[in-house]
Amino acid sequence: MTGSILQAQVAKTITGRVVNENGDPVIYATVTIQNNKSAHVLTSEDGSFVIQAAPSNVLEISSVGYKPTTAKITAATTYYLIKMESDKSELGEVIVTGFQKQKKITITGAISTISGQELQQSPSASFQNALVGRLPGIFQQQVTGQPGKDAANIFIRGVSTYATTGGINNPLVIVDNMEFDYDKLSQIDVNEIESFSILKDAASTAVYGIRGANGVIVITTRRGKESKPVINVTINNGLQSPTVLRKPLGSYESLSLIREQLVQQGKNPDTEDGGIYSISSIDSFRLSTDKYRYPSVNWYDQLIKKYARQHNQSIDLSGGNNLMRYFLTLSHWYQDGILKDVDKAEPFNSNYYLRRYNVRSNLDFTITKTLTLKTDLRANFSEINEPNLPDVMTGGAWPMWRRITSGVLTPWLYPVTNPDGSYAGKIGNYSLNPVGILQYAGYSREFNNDFNINISGNQKLHFITKGLELGGALSFSQNSGFTRSLTRGRFPTYVYNSDGSYTPVFSDLTRLQPLTRSAGYLRPVRKLNKQLQLSYNRIFSSLHTVSANIVAMEIINRTINSSSGQPNRTEVYKGINGQFVYTYDNRYIVGYTASYSGTDKFKSGQKFGYFPAYSAGWVVSEEHFLKNKIPFINFLKFRGSYGVTGTDKIAATDYLYVERYSRSSGNTYLFGEVPSGIATISPASIANESITWEKKRSYNIGMDLRVWKDRLNIVVDRFDELRYDILSTRGTVPTYASIELTPTNIGKVSNKGWEAEVKYNQTIGKELNIFVSGNLSIAKNIIVFRDEPLNLRNALNMVTGNPVGQLFGYRSLGFFQTQEEIDNGPKDFRTGLKPGDLKYADVNNDGEVNDMDIVPIGLPGVPPYTYGFSAGFRYKGMDLSILFQGAEGSNLWSNTMLQIGNVNGTPMEIHQQSWTPEKAGSAKMPRLGGPNWDNSSFWLKDAGYLRLKNVEMGYTLTSVWLKKMGVKSFRIFGNGQNLLTWFKLQIYDVDPESSSSSGTAAFQDYPQMKVVNLGLRATF
Repeated sequence: MTGSILQAQVAKTITGRVVNENGDPVIYATVTIQNNKSAHVLTSEDGSFVIQAAPSNVLEISSVGYKPTTAKITAATTYYLIKMESDKSELGEVIVTGFQKQKKITITGAISTISGQELQQSPSASFQNALVGRLPGIFQQQVTGQPGKDAANIFIRGVSTYATTGGINNPLVIVDNMEFDYDKLSQIDVNEIESFSILKDAASTAVYGIRGANGVIVITTRRGKESKPVINVTINNGLQSPTVLRKPLGSYESLSLIREQLVQQGKNPDTEDGGIYSISSIDSFRLSTDKYRYPSVNWYDQLIKKYARQHNQSIDLSGGNNLMRYFLTLSHWYQDGILKDVDKAEPFNSNYYLRRYNVRSNLDFTITKTLTLKTDLRANFSEINEPNLPDVMTGGAWPMWRRITSGVLTPWLYPVTNPDGSYAGKIGNYSLNPVGILQYAGYSREFNNDFNINISGNQKLHFITKGLELGGALSFSQNSGFTRSLTRGRFPTYVYNSDGSYTPVFSDLTRLQPLTRSAGYLRPVRKLNKQLQLSYNRIFSSLHTVSANIVAMEIINRTINSSSGQPNRTEVYKGINGQFVYTYDNRYIVGYTASYSGTDKFKSGQKFGYFPAYSAGWVVSEEHFLKNKIPFINFLKFRGSYGVTGTDKIAATDYLYVERYSRSSGNTYLFGEVPSGIATISPASIANESITWEKKRSYNIGMDLRVWKDRLNIVVDRFDELRYDILSTRGTVPTYASIELTPTNIGKVSNKGWEAEVKYNQTIGKELNIFVSGNLSIAKNIIVFRDEPLNLRNALNMVTGNPVGQLFGYRSLGFFQTQEEIDNGPKDFRTGLKPGDLKYADVNNDGEVNDMDIVPIGLPGVPPYTYGFSAGFRYKGMDLSILFQGAEGSNLWSNTMLQIGNVNGTPMEIHQQSWTPEKAGSAKMPRLGGPNWDNSSFWLKDAGYLRLKNVEMGYTLTSVWLKKMGVKSFRIFGNGQNLLTWFKLQIYDVDPESSSSSGTAAFQDYPQMKVVNLGLRATF
């Protein structure tokens, strides 16, 4: 009997996993044997643990952010799935920092996180667009709404370098610990995402070394949980429509304005362009009902439909047990273009559209009690279609939106069709009939196929020491594709003459030419990522917690050149990266992060660099003098960091340390008895053997505060960054020195700012929950040094000391009101000034207005202020959320897009408010025909805006009769994106987010889209 009792008390190996209410792993939870505090372990990043315990023992499990729980050991069970209940404080939330996960309470860096579930509220195929306004520190601009190309540009903490090539401002993207192409970011389906984080300061980005200077995007995808199979099906159907469309004037109003402009210019409008601007001609357009001889065509109405449809469907399957867990998903997206459908005798689609398929399989295996294995497979297939846009004008074809807003396609130029149904045109005009283009010109189509497989394993080395683990990962990806087009360059168009006859616009083209097929391959890009990681996580005496890891990695990017005889392009990145965090009693936290990394872009011996970062945190609310002394303060932490990071994306051309030569076939030498030309070989660029990466030194100080039972959460950060060794071409060496200059690492930019996020969440009663949140980001940069000559005549006309992208021009003082004012003012470089023209400031007071008076004006294109505000509630099965987003501090040039009477633009309502003696007090535009189109502050328009970015309302059913049918829950919802916008560019018919600064680009890009969507989601 005694022997049996002793045998029953012998300790055995117990394994298990600790998860929360949702089945997600609780990392670094302390698992302790009751009454034996020295016998304890920490759970791993997958929530698993291994401990020696006897059948009579009781396990105590505790973790910050969760309520303590226990589990009794029995003789028959060796594996335990332990669930912990959250205490709703979010301090136990897991955040990925570099190559390890940390609990929120121990974070000392500046990191912002959002869940994939929240991102699903936005009905956008490109999930970057769902991020706008939701997180502090992200500056975004969505410059186009074109299907497949509408992803917003992302800047983390604004712009900190003036270099523009090589994607140097793009953040690094990490998906499940593996580097991911930034250009492919928009192709990730939001249904795959578990969490999205941005790493902003040196403490969180230095581990990425030579690639961390622009900030890091970290995406964690969804994984299977220990549960019965769960199936989710989601179906969305939506309608798109432009946020803003131009409203050009009709022919009569337009011709009247251009006649006035010609008179102001001293020209005879009765003889210009065949007399179309004469009084009799203009009256004919006003009075006539003959749309063929006197057309007034609104090309927007002819080409753009009111709504374009979009829809997507997704299905995912998840579940598993202690031996295997799985998550499988398949999704499909289709976005139609906004162009009207034109009847075609030929079977092709000439509209814009996107069709995309996403497939993902994430599998987790428990091989032994101490060995786990993950295999992740992702595939993406996309198809992007665009209309072929031929044109006969010099310089190539214009984008569709540029041509229908330009002066080469005016409302009076020609009708859409002639009386016999043929497409109209005009001899000598440079624009093909755009409706005919949709019917006859064909399409260009791009297919992209992306494949990625990631295999990783983790072996616990507890037999050496508790908390020690060895991990490895191997990832392979290939991005490839091909293009296909079916195009026609021109097609017959005709002029309808007054006698009823027709004249071909192209005398050599009287019948429809055949379509031309063509195809091409996009160069495949293959990436191999290898990692080996040793990690250590352990708690000592319940007070001291140590977390550390070291990672050796190598990334090989190879671009396969499809041209015969051309070598493949290979880029190699190597690094040893490490993180160390020590926490004492959950009060004092110190961290050290470092990377020794480099690439083959630089000369041997100069390829690698050391990038350290130091951080510390103080959880004041855990101090004895504060804990339980001030009841409404639940959590208060101060944190700070300092470090250095870098970026090797410094130029569009790599390997600048190698001298380059070019072979010219134009310049030849003649050799031989029968002279034949031999191409010349000449230096293309001189090598810069000292070239190195850009570096960023950054400071960050932050505060995290939770009060009133964690209802109010406040996060504030202050950052100070210095970007240096920016690749620049020296400007102080004069061109007459005849020295070919090579770029050198000499530039400096300072970037400083603030970030704040406030959240309020409260449950009222048992079923009503309300939330309100807001965030504000401020990032202002200044060019500290950019080698440029000092302009002694105009010291203000220099980029040094100004923000990146600073705009320059004349300071406008309004309109000249009288000729006397012009005669008595400074001598002006412009000729023919009259009342109603713009008045420029004589900045240097030399009595003349000339290029020496060009000074910094306005604000750069990327706004330094961005903000977001959201609110909503959940009551029983009903929920509502609203998100507003805005930006301030940027300008848009309007001088090019508001020109009329030339190829730049057509008359709009704003031109009717041009200066005349009668409208002198209320005019919003200078007089027509004056010399007023120079860059000046008058033409810089405020691009600030506030947008109702997202609204979602839904109702979830979980009734008994649904469960009897096998449906766990059924949700129906409606959401919208870009629904309303308040901005100051309405009179110019320009979306404020459509361009960084160029007014021409604002009119030539596919319009921004608003979306109204209805969807349903069922869980089985």
